Amino acid sequence: MNKNRPLAFLKNQDPSTLLPLLEAAFDTMTTNQRREVFGKLDFDGKASNVDRKNLLNQVKKFYDDSLEGIYYAPFEVNSKNYMDIPEETEEWFEKLGDLLGDATKVSETGSHQLAVDCFRILYELIEKIDEGEEIVFADELGSWMIPADERSFLKAYLQSLSAVSNPEELTEAVIPLLKRDSHQSLSGKIYKSAIQVADKEQKKALQAAIKSEKVKVK
Repeated sequence: MNKNRPLAFLKNQDPSTLLPLLEAAFDTMTTNQRREVFGKLDFDGKASNVDRKNLLNQVKKFYDDSLEGIYYAPFEVNSKNYMDIPEETEEWFEKLGDLLGDATKVSETGSHQLAVDCFRILYELIEKIDEGEEIVFADELGSWMIPADERSFLKAYLQSLSAVSNPEELTEAVIPLLKRDSHQSLSGKIYKSAIQVADKEQKKALQAAIKSEKVKVK
């Protein structure tokens, strides 16, 4: 079909006609195609767009679906296809990025407990991926596949952790993040961010645990 005919028709249509067509087009696209077409739109740039009442339920469902293998689509890797990434894997990382982004927006508005509850579940999933659990499939996997700068998510997580946690709770949550960061050449700068947001007692407990467990931080 020549694109000029449908475009000429659509120019004169109202939203009741355009939106169903847009929805159908979105549903038929791959994750990469959606990102290419819609990725530059700032349609979720405000915290007010986050469904706070259902966010934690969305995160829990994503967690359950992930462990049930809904996004796991393995194939036999060879020298020709080893760089291929299944659509299910692309979709999983896209949803992960969206949920981390929503938790970050919630954190920025001061809803720290909700943010921590969401972040904790999502980072448990990321930890499972790093440990090799079969949640998604690709020849090489890692949080570098999240379509956003993870450091902004981590900063928000640490900020909210500091706001709602006692020293022991903060330390218990941060140590796994520090260990993960040490395996990634300290690229996330977790220690620096944690020290910036921790109060005196939190900082003392965290530094004692780092020393005790010999965690590389710098």
